[in-house]
Parts: sequence; structure tokens; C-alpha cells
Amino acid sequence: MSVFNVAACETNDVIILTGEVDNVAAKRAALEAVSKSGRPVRDEIVVLPAAELGEKCWGISSLSYLNAREKPGNASEMGTQILMGNAFKILKRETNWFLIQASDRYLSWTEGSGFLQCTASDVRSWNDSPLLIVTALEGVIYEKPDANSLAVSDVILCDLVRRVAKHGDWYQVDLPDGRSGYLAKKAATNYAQWQQTRRATRENIERDAKSFLGRPYSWGCNTPRGVDCSGFTKLVFYLNGVNLSRNASQQALQGSEVPIDSNFSALKKGDLVFFGRPSTAQEPEKVNHVGIYLGDKLFIHASGMVHISSLDPASSLRDTKAARFLLHARRVLAE
Repeated sequence: MSVFNVAACETNDVIILTGEVDNVAAKRAALEAVSKSGRPVRDEIVVLPAAELGEKCWGISSLSYLNAREKPGNASEMGTQILMGNAFKILKRETNWFLIQASDRYLSWTEGSGFLQCTASDVRSWNDSPLLIVTALEGVIYEKPDANSLAVSDVILCDLVRRVAKHGDWYQVDLPDGRSGYLAKKAATNYAQWQQTRRATRENIERDAKSFLGRPYSWGCNTPRGVDCSGFTKLVFYLNGVNLSRNASQQALQGSEVPIDSNFSALKKGDLVFFGRPSTAQEPEKVNHVGIYLGDKLFIHASGMVHISSLDPASSLRDTKAARFLLHARRVLAE
């Protein structure tokens, strides 16, 4: 996703371009396109990040998950969540709300209290430090290496913290915002080594997908505490070293198309299956749901909760609505 909000107006035979873009190339393209009219053009397009941010146009999530919304304000719908220790770009600020772009380029708004605002150099320093990734579904960072001491923060699966030292069965860790405490060794592991051991096999995808069975559906969420359909697929594939885009419609552009016949004979375990509204003469196609194919016409998805459904008309697990609106299948795993 990119920022391209450009408008044109005319004053005294001069075309004035206003608005915002997030890169110089987009601004240049807009100016060149309008200049072809042969009329004078005045450039008032702002290139983000906003100048007022200075060098501090980056952020690192300091909460177990940072909620990010489609518009500024807590009444706005959830867009995505950014896990602790993950960096993002800050594009502009409105009061205490920041327009941010996550590593998957998803645009959303978040409040300023849940992250460290910093420079690109600070992000590099954090990423180059000895990081741990949380491998437990949930955990707690304590003030002391003692589960009876006060909590500093909760953590969840895939959060990142900086390792400072080891104390028996505990890691001494730092959080991005400077807080420190102790995390049980059994709850985390070396992040660099974890990355090297990811194996995106069809069996691993199935195993990790099934580990979330029964987890609640939550719009705009992508953590073990709740997932929407694309948040679920994104989390499962991330656990296996594959980065998917945030939304189902974006994921439907990744990988390669798999043909669908009545027996689903070309589909393999681990393929993504997409559902939605087919195109008509009046409206384009709209992808609004995604699941992971498991073989034998079964797929696992987040709808109400994470559960397994079937595309087989004779199965008791038949999802009639999904079967009616199956649009595509995509393969993102290597053969």
C-alpha cells in the first residue's frame, strides 16, 4: 500500500497540485502527467514522511501487540497489529495519532503511547542486537527472575525482545522503550537461529495452522489472542519463514495461480484458497476471505473461530457459503 492522495484545482489558468505521496517518484509522475497539458503547473504536493518528524520517522512496537486502525481514533475499525520489537515507518502525525507503514507496507493509524519513536539508526541498532523471539503462546516479563515478582509486560508468540544476560532459568531482557525485566528461558529462543530453522513445508504449515484451532476471530487482528482470516494465514506462514501481505485481497496476488476443477485435483496442502464476489459487468471481483487448503477438499480458516471446513457437498463439514464463493487458489510454497 502506498500514499497517493493528489488533487488538482485551477487558478488563473494555473493547475495547482496538492495532496500527499510517500515517495518522490510518485510526485514526479503526477507532475509530468499534468504537465503534458501544456499549461503551467504549481507543485504543492507534500512528500511523506512529514518534515516535522525530522529524523524520528520510525517506530518500534513496545507492547505485546500494537493496535493500528484504519483511521485516527479509537472508534475506527482495526486495521492490523504490530508485534513487540517490530519496526515500522512513521509518515505523519495528527494530534496523538500517527500514520504508519508496517514492514508489509500496510498503512494504518496508531496512538503514540505504544511504541518508541526513533531514527533509522536506532532501528538498525535494535535489529542488530541479540534478539530473542517469544515461542510460547503467552508469557510475562517480570521485574525480577521470580514469577512472584511484579509484571513489567506481557508477551505473546513472535514478540521480539533484546537479550541482556542469562540468570539460571531466566533471560534478562530489554524492551524497545527502555523497560527491562526477566523472561523465562522456556518462553523464548535466539531469533537469528529461529529464522535459520524455518522450513516452509506443507506438513509444517498444516501443523501450525491446526495449533490455532478454536482461537477466536477478531477483525483486523493477527496474534494468537485473535485473528481475522488473513491475519491467521499471515501468522501461520510467518512461523514457517514466509512473509504474506496483510489482507486477503493482497495475498491473492502472491505466489502462482492454481487451477480449480470440480475435484480440486491440482490443489496441494498449504495452498491458499480465496473467496469473495466474482466480477460482473458492473463491479470488479472482490476477494474478502482466505483459508489454507489441507487436502481432501478440506481447508482451515478463521471465521467465527479457527476451524476446518470442507468444499465437499457430501461432507458434514461442508461450508456452503464458502463453496459458493470460491474464487481462486494460489501457491506460495516452493515445490
